[in-house]
Amino acid sequence: MGFDSREFQELMDGLKSLQKQHEVFIRNFLTEMGLRALAQTKSLTPVDTGNLIERWELSQVFRKGDSLYVVIFNPVIYASFVEDGHMQHKRWLPGEWVGKKKFKYIKGHDKGMMLTERWVPGYHMARISINKVERELPMRYDRAFKEFIKGLGVV
Repeated sequence: MGFDSREFQELMDGLKSLQKQHEVFIRNFLTEMGLRALAQTKSLTPVDTGNLIERWELSQVFRKGDSLYVVIFNPVIYASFVEDGHMQHKRWLPGEWVGKKKFKYIKGHDKGMMLTERWVPGYHMARISINKVERELPMRYDRAFKEFIKGLGVV
């Protein structure tokens, strides 16, 4: 009596291939969801000079242990203050008003305004966007996974 292991080897090779295809699918799905959150974050970002909105970035998908991650970030030094809010301290700000609501900072200018001590609330543009995408994630994943399986010819 003999044993032919070729069928088992074919099954193992097929499972390894499926695992690789699934990881590619997951990476593409996470990138797509990250881009959705990034677009929504940009749409909620307040615009003064345009620097903050232009600097939002999305990392590549990376692995940490058994999990895959994608990160939305903004390297602008004041991004966290706009996101989370900050304490404004009383101080003199040189410059002049341009129009009714826009103040232009001019270093060394003899006119200006005195800022008051107060909490400036954050816009939470990234937090709101990420939470929205996370709520949609199960539905979007189910739909995308069904398409992935259909593409494999399983269903």
